[in-house]
Amino acid sequence: MTRTLEKILIAVGDSPASLTAVEQGLAMAADERAAVVFVHVVPIAGENLVPRHSRTERVPGRSRTRLLLTATAMADAVEVESTSELLVGHPATQIALLADELDVDLVVVGSRHMTGIKRFVLGSTSRALIRETSRPVLVFPEVSLEPAAA
Repeated sequence: MTRTLEKILIAVGDSPASLTAVEQGLAMAADERAAVVFVHVVPIAGENLVPRHSRTERVPGRSRTRLLLTATAMADAVEVESTSELLVGHPATQIALLADELDVDLVVVGSRHMTGIKRFVLGSTSRALIRETSRPVLVFPEVSLEPAAA
């Protein structure tokens, strides 16, 4: 039995890996004739140090950002049905909560491959999301434009 995707949640950010996640997520959605929900989470400093919330924290008035508007336009260009959500809080937690709330079949995110102190301070949203959700997660890495050392 082949499982088809009906709803895909794609996390949208301002990194090249996020753009790849949007492009590849839309390609899968088009192939599967799935609907897409784009989500952008505005982090709150120190949010990962406080107890986890048990509900999604939406921005009032269903506000949109340039990132969400661009992603929606990309979906329109390939004729994929889409909606978007702007959330506030710890990104991995909010994405996981929204994935459960919307009963999505797949979560698609990009990964910046931060190392050292940046990863320690900022954390890795993709790694935290994998720990926080029981939904399948597809992670697209940031592609390095640097030539490999010989």
